[in-house]
This record gives sequence, C-alpha cells and structure tokens, in this order.
Amino acid sequence: MRWENPIWLFALWVLPLLAAVFVHAHRRRSAAARRFADPAMIGRLMPPSGISRAWIKGGLLLIGVALLVVAAARPRFGGYFEQISARGVDLFVVLDVSRSMLAEDVAPNRLERAKSDIRDLLGKLPGDRVGLIAFAGAPTVIVPLTTDQGFFLNALEGVNTSSAPRGGSLIGDAIRKATESLDVTRDRDQVIVLITDGEDQDSFPLEAADVAAEREIKIFAVGLGDTDEGRRIPVRDEAGNVRYLKHEGQEVWSRMDERLLKEIALKTSGAYIPARTRAYDLGQIYEAHLAGLTRGEIQTEKRKRYAERFQWFVFFGLAALLGETLVASYPRPIPTGNDAPDVAPPRRGRVRRFGRAAVTAGLVLAAWGSAGFAAASVREAARHVREGMRQFERGEYAEAARRFAEADVALPDDPRIAYDRACAEAAGGDADKAVELFQQAALARDEQVAAESHYNLGSLAAGKAKSLFGEQPEAASPEVRQQGLQLLGQAVAHYRDCLRVRANHAAARHNLEVLRQWIKHMQQIWAERDRQQQREELDLLQMLEMITAEQTTLRQAAQAATREGDSPRRRQAVSQAGERQRELAEEIQPLKDKIREALAPPPPAPSGGASPQAPPPGADSDQAVELLHGFADRAHQSMTQAAEQLADQDLAAAVQVQQQSLDALEDIYLAVAPFPQFLATTTARQQTLVERSQTVVQGAEESSDHELDYQALSHEQTVIHRRSEVLPLRAEQELEQLPPPVAGPAPPPKSAQPGDEPAAPAPPDFRPALEKAVELGPRIPPLTRRAADELKNERPAAALPDQEEALKLFREIADLLPKQPPQDGPSQEPPKEPQDQQPQHQPEAGQPPQELSQQQAEALMRKVRERDRQYREKQQELQQFRRGAVAVEKDW
Repeated sequence: MRWENPIWLFALWVLPLLAAVFVHAHRRRSAAARRFADPAMIGRLMPPSGISRAWIKGGLLLIGVALLVVAAARPRFGGYFEQISARGVDLFVVLDVSRSMLAEDVAPNRLERAKSDIRDLLGKLPGDRVGLIAFAGAPTVIVPLTTDQGFFLNALEGVNTSSAPRGGSLIGDAIRKATESLDVTRDRDQVIVLITDGEDQDSFPLEAADVAAEREIKIFAVGLGDTDEGRRIPVRDEAGNVRYLKHEGQEVWSRMDERLLKEIALKTSGAYIPARTRAYDLGQIYEAHLAGLTRGEIQTEKRKRYAERFQWFVFFGLAALLGETLVASYPRPIPTGNDAPDVAPPRRGRVRRFGRAAVTAGLVLAAWGSAGFAAASVREAARHVREGMRQFERGEYAEAARRFAEADVALPDDPRIAYDRACAEAAGGDADKAVELFQQAALARDEQVAAESHYNLGSLAAGKAKSLFGEQPEAASPEVRQQGLQLLGQAVAHYRDCLRVRANHAAARHNLEVLRQWIKHMQQIWAERDRQQQREELDLLQMLEMITAEQTTLRQAAQAATREGDSPRRRQAVSQAGERQRELAEEIQPLKDKIREALAPPPPAPSGGASPQAPPPGADSDQAVELLHGFADRAHQSMTQAAEQLADQDLAAAVQVQQQSLDALEDIYLAVAPFPQFLATTTARQQTLVERSQTVVQGAEESSDHELDYQALSHEQTVIHRRSEVLPLRAEQELEQLPPPVAGPAPPPKSAQPGDEPAAPAPPDFRPALEKAVELGPRIPPLTRRAADELKNERPAAALPDQEEALKLFREIADLLPKQPPQDGPSQEPPKEPQDQQPQHQPEAGQPPQELSQQQAEALMRKVRERDRQYREKQQELQQFRRGAVAVEKDW
C-alpha cells in the first residue's frame, strides 16, 4: 500500500483522546442522574441508561472518523506497471510586441487580447513542446521549446512592448528566428503560430516563409486589428495621460495587412485566421488545424502505478457515521396494558462487552494498519536513496540515477527524490533531463530543496553559456553573443529565484555578482572589438560620415533635452549621452590615422626611371595632413568639452560646442571629398531638403513639432550654403590642375597588333561639369542663404522657391558628370568606390581628378537619402526615448 498524503495518518492518534472524552462525558451524565434522584426512582423518572447504546454510538462515530482520515491520506494499493510516453508537436508562438499592438480596436488592446488567447491555446496542448518569441524591430526568444507550461505562462505575463530590443515590425526576421530555433531533424510536426497586425518594414517575410516551407514548417497566421480605418496607437505618460503616437508630426494609424499574412500561410501550407476586431478562440484553431498533426515521442519511461482506493474508506466511513445517527440514545419505552407484546428484555451485559471490544479493535487496527503501510513505503524509498547516495559518492552516476528512479517509484512525486535524480543526471552529463527534474524539485514546499534547485538550474544555464562561448569568448560572433547572453540571463533569473526563497544563500549571491561583472566586462570588450573592426573596414570618407552622423544625433538629443523639464529620467539620459559623446571622441585618433594613410605620397619610382630634376615628393602632402589634423584636433577638443558639459548637465553650452565639432568635421569633408562625390552628395541633400520643406508646406506636420523641425531644416540648409560657397572655388582649382585640351582633330586610333597590351581607357572628362560649376556656382550661395534664414524664421513657404532654384542649379551641374560606359558581359564586377581618397586641392601634377561614374553618383544620392531617412527615424526614437523608459544597468 502507498499513501499520497501520509501526513493525514498522524491524525489517527487523536482518536484515543476522543474516545476518552466520550467515556468521561458518559460517566458525568450517569453521576448527574444519581445526584438528581434516588436510585429507586431513576427507573420511574428516566428511561433506561442504555450503556450499550452509548458504546455502540461512540464506536461507530470513532470508526467513521478514522476511516475518513485514512481516506484523506489517499491510500493506493494493487500495483501495476504503466508505459508513459509523452507525445506532441513542436510549436512556437511568435507574438508581435511592436507599439502598433497597443491599438485599442480589440479590447483592451491587441497585445493583451493576444496574450489572453495564447493562455487558452496552452490548455489545448498537453504533451506538446511550446516556445515563445517576441518581436518588433528584432526577435527575442522569451521561452525556448519546453513542456513546462507553468514556466511558459510566467514568462508570457511579463511580455510587453519592451520585450524586443528595438522598435519596428520585422515579421520576416521573427519567422527566421523561429525557424532557426526549431530542430532540423525531427519526428513530429513543427508549427509556428504568428500573431500580428500584419505591418512589416521590409524584412522580406515571404522569403522567410519560403525557407520555413522547405523545412515543412507550417505557419498559422492570426491577424489582429481593423482592416478599414485602423486605430491610433495610444501612449501613456507617467501621470497616466493619454496621447497618440506621431511620426513626423502626424498621428500614426495602424491598419492590419491581411494580404501579407495570407501569402505567408499559403506558402507554408498553413492557414490564415482573420481575427480582425472580433472575438476568436485559439482553442478552436487547435481543434480545426493542429489536432491532426503528427506527434512524436518526446520521452518514454515505465513506471509502477498503484490504484486509488480511498473511495472504499470514504464509503464505509460515511456508512459508520450514518449508522451512528440511526442508533437511538435510549431504548423505546415498553408499552403497558393489554397492547404490550411479549418481549424478552435485552441482554445488556453481552451487548456492553461486544461494544467495548468493537471500539477497541477498530481503533487498534486502524492506527496500526495505516501507520504500518505508510512506514513501509517510506522505508523502501529511503533504502533506494541511501544506495543511490553511496553510488553517487563513488562516481557511479548512472547507477545512482537508477536508484533514485526506483525511489521515485516507491514514493512518487517527492520533490526531494526529484532533486537527487537531477543531481545524478547533471553529474552524468544529461543536462536536459537534469533541468526538467530540477524544475520539478523547485516547486517543493521545502525551502532548502527549492532554493538549491533554483541554484543548480542557474549553474547549468551558466555552464551551457560557458561551453557556447568556448575558450575565447571575446572572439564570439554576434549570434553566439546573443545566445550566450540569453543563457546567462536565465542563470541570473534562477539565482534571483534562489535568493527570493533563501535570502542568505551565499553561493547564489556570489555567482550573481560574478555574472554581472563578467557580462559587463565582456560587453565592453565586444564593443571595443566591434569599434576596432569598424575602424579597419571603413575608409576615410565612410568613417568621416559615420562620425558626423553620430555627432549630429548627439547634438539633436542634447538640443531636445533642453526643452524638457528637470527630472531624474532626463538627468540619466543626459549622462548617457555624455558617455556616448566621450566614446565618439575616441574615434578622432583613428580618423587622423585614416587621413595620414589616405594622403601618404606614392612610393618613389625606380632609380632607372626617376628624373634627376623631379622635386622630392611629400611636401604638399605633409602640409595637407597637418591642416586636416588641425581640424580633427579641433573636433576632438570640442567633443571632449561637450562630454564634460553633458556630465555637468550644462545642455545649452554642450549644444554650442557640439555644433563646433560638426563644423570642424565639415571642414575635413570639404577638403578630402572628390569633386564628383562632393557635388553628388550636396545635390542629394538639397533634394531631400526640398522634399521635407514641401511636406511642411503641404501641412503634413503639426505645430507641436515645428520648432524642432525648423531648427533641423535651417541647420541642414546652412551646411548646404557652406558647400555652395566652396563649389566654384573647388571647380576653378580642379580646372587649373587639368591638362590643356588637345588642339586640332584627334589622332586616329592605332590598330591593335598581336601581342600588344590592351590600351588603357581614356580618363573621364570632367571639364564640362567644372566649367558649368564655375559659371553657375556663384548664383547658388545667395539662394541657400535666404532659404536658411527663412527656415530659421519658420517660413518654409518663403524658403521653398529658393531651395528649388538652388536644386535646379545643382542638378544642371551634376548632369554634366561623365557617364559610366556600359559593361560587356555579365561576369564583370560593378564599379567600386575609391578607397584611398586624395584631397582634390593637392593633386599630383598632370593627374586628373578622381573618377565618379553616373551610376556611382546616383548610388551616392540614394545613400544620402537613405541616411537622411534614418536620421529622421533617430529623431523620432530620441523623442520616444525621452518620453519613455530609459535603459539602465540591470538590478541583479
């Protein structure tokens, strides 16, 4: 016999005390009756005392209570062996947590409604492995595939719009992440349940669905939201006030894109569920689409089971209590007269002896039998545990795990035995099985067992991360870093759970601090390696553009913070901006190295071909390097000063100094950028300014954002004005360096002879563009100056004609740049941009300016437009950053 709740058996020791109370009460009633009247009169005043009836009623009551106590202990006997096989599918729930999911066209909003329906779906997935991925601008695995539904539900509760690393809505990346997280080799169906409003930002979701279809992964897409008008996205501040999300000053309306979700489901042989704004049940989706999937065995084991027998004890216990109520306390009075039947008097002595024997026997048998069976079960389990502990100490972990499993059969579902099995499995190398058993043991009521289980779960996760990083974690790839940090995050969570159960667990607190320091140290190393790799990969102009873009973003952040009221959130954001400013200042020295490398003089010609009258090379180049290094030093000094002012919360002074650093960087660009690239980027930026001014004039932006937009537009137009002033001077300088045109007709081409080397292509002719720049260049600065002044005074309608006229002149000059000749054959590579740029004001004698084809110019213009779009997105993120949560160091 086995007992499910043997603790109840200790209540049987109360029965003798209860019997003594009954005997004492009966004796007190008899003594009271004798004091009430003379013994000769008691028989006439009162019915017979009925001592035997009292013993019978008391015995039935005690037996009934004893049987119910035994039933509460849930006895089980009649053992049998059962083959337990957990079968199921692998299912990833991919949940959109972008800010558009906060729209309230579905009550209370799309995200909370999706979480509620995921809970309903979870109840339909017994035995299935379920995982959770949250995505917005990037996907994050919140819960890997697991059968622990409690863990899944706890993780689901904490999912919100901050669960993804950055904003946006990249459905394709989420599908790819789920596909990578599913096993490649499988014996069961694999499913992705995608819950989103269908908005995507160029993440190529259909291509991701094709990859999933190749692996036979079905995608069931659930579309949430209104497909007609859409809904605005509410944003609540700290005071609870509601406003609506805006993009470039216009309220964002989120509409569901059904077409995309239908195509994704169709490609993978899945299904599209148009939930829209009505109520829907994911449980019905399971019954309609998922119930018939192929389920493979996840684990199989043979366990001895015992049948539940508490029903018998409940039945006989209730019968005894019912019998006690049917037995009268006193016998019926014997009728007198002619109607009295001839009834023999009862044999009281015999009944009394029988009642006493029944009560005594019932109490003794119940207490002895129940305690004996419980003790036998516990003794058998304890014996297996002792043997397992001895084998564990000898290093025989497989045998120890087998012994602990036998103890689990003898005393099922004991968290302490599950903990011992987990330790043996972990020591034997089966970490997955150990994690499953530790999770069971962590639910124990015993604080020590629960705390040690959480501690070991943290240690297993940390060990898995350590093996993933390898011997050189500093050289880990970004994917390995992300996976390893996710595992370390799980380890941290388990250590914190351990401390939540036992606050004085020294080992967990020590490991928690070690992990915190290690993660912080490695993130610094990874950031430095990434910066160094970026320095090596970028050329001079690319690095200069990167530093300029970062400095512009920091200046905009500081300028926006000046309009905010003082608060701890703002002070923390400004301090972080100061740290970023200090890190950016460290990039100036690599920029100076790039300048020196780009302007290094060419190596001297061999002695046989050198002219004895040629001047020594490098004099002009050294002067150019010295001049540009002076600009770079000025930028570095301004950035360092701005970082100190940001640390002191002096925002107004920091914004002015940051502008000085931008001016110094612009001076470097004006010196090193080749004329064709200089002209192409300036034209593209002017075109972007015209488009933005047209948008403002047409009323697409609201007045609440005008101040910030006008300042940004005016500053950008001022930069274009500086370039327009330099443009004719650069063109005149380039024309002076060009060789004079050849007079007379061009010589006929020489016929190619066998063995001759192919003739070098003729250099591109920049003379028409340069001459046009000299002619039209002086007309552009007055236009750009007036446009900048009008924008500064918040008059975009007055600035727009001058901007359009300046753009027309820039295009007229840029159209004369030489066209790239068509390439023959598909195997030729596209033209590459020059890596080492020479300053155009110091070329070698007779050397033409560097070449930039029309295709390259158009590519540059597209690149500048894209960078401007990203810049505007960063401005919006900065506004959300200031109004939303500020990232801080984790409180471990």
